[in-house]
Amino acid sequence: MDEADELTIYQRSRTDKTYVGPSVTDFKGMRLRIGNKYIDGGPGYAFCDVKDEVTLRHSPGGRVHIKATFMEDDRAFQTVTLQKFTGSGLAREHFTFMPDEIATLLKFLTNLKQIHFPDAGKVNITDADLEQVLLRPDQMRRIVADNQELLAALARNEITSEDVVALGYRKRQLREFERLLNDRDHFLSVLERHPKGPEDVWQQFFEANPWIFGSGLSLIHFGPFANRKLEQVVKGFSISGPGKRVDALLRSRALISTACFVEIKRHDSPLVSADTYRPGIWQPSRDLSGAVAQVQGTVSAALEGWRAQEAITDADGELTGETLFTTEPRSFVICGRLTEFQGEHGVNERRFRSFELFRRNLIRPEVVTFDELYERARFIVEAEAEPLASGSHQ
Repeated sequence: MDEADELTIYQRSRTDKTYVGPSVTDFKGMRLRIGNKYIDGGPGYAFCDVKDEVTLRHSPGGRVHIKATFMEDDRAFQTVTLQKFTGSGLAREHFTFMPDEIATLLKFLTNLKQIHFPDAGKVNITDADLEQVLLRPDQMRRIVADNQELLAALARNEITSEDVVALGYRKRQLREFERLLNDRDHFLSVLERHPKGPEDVWQQFFEANPWIFGSGLSLIHFGPFANRKLEQVVKGFSISGPGKRVDALLRSRALISTACFVEIKRHDSPLVSADTYRPGIWQPSRDLSGAVAQVQGTVSAALEGWRAQEAITDADGELTGETLFTTEPRSFVICGRLTEFQGEHGVNERRFRSFELFRRNLIRPEVVTFDELYERARFIVEAEAEPLASGSHQ
């Protein structure tokens, strides 16, 4: 779009509307949109340079254009730009906020609306202390009157607002998990945004939802490293060195943290071969046996370069305070679905037995199907929701 076209849109757009552009795909395969809002402001003042001096001049009223670039899936802001055309219409004045700055700006504006000023004096307060500042008594009374059941549940169960937000997010992500697993048309529509293929759909989903691995793989709670993606390079002198990659490198949440490797395959990968190896015996599918060999090779290569105890660093080489013990790390393969063994009139017991005997006799890795992982994630969400539900009905 040339400058003249943008100026025309700028002049003709209505201030009582929000304009959102079509979805576009970035180089990572993620969907982006651009939202636009126009505000007509009155006259004011502006700084300008006059003979190498900065002076304050009266400025006429004008139109301000707010342009926000955000992710379509989770609405995460990428940039927010404030701009306006100059009087000549040939140039623009603008300022752009980046993601961290946007979060700070929104929190700042929200906090200003919450501060109670007891007198005419100034206020200097840390953000942490500001969270504890009480609203005016009349505001508190109104909140209590409008939210009696919710406040009663919060009081009984000591549930924080962060808990409520996290639970809402996890419920939405659980629904998305179920759709990716069972709605083929939906999976294919998401796949269009992932040119690397079906495995990347699941890789990105779990990158956004590491909590599913947290308690879904084992009774031991696993989680990602601080400020790191799940997918990590693991072969070399340290975790950040060159070499083999694993789809998810986790550490146990315990007094002593141990390593855990996860290989993520496809939900529609077969678990056993189509034909019998011997009458009544089905061998593991090529996809499953290949994934097992892959993660075994990755773990072996990583341990060749790791010490028994590794101090973890960030991308800049700074120690994070995390220490990883690498003795006999656990490993998992996420592959296929148990519905493969469900026929028109019930479960094919012999085919299922062949799969179950194979994975039960594996020492490492442990094999978990996508539908099993979904059920574990559903259990986590329902367990988290139970205190809210019981508290609101007491």
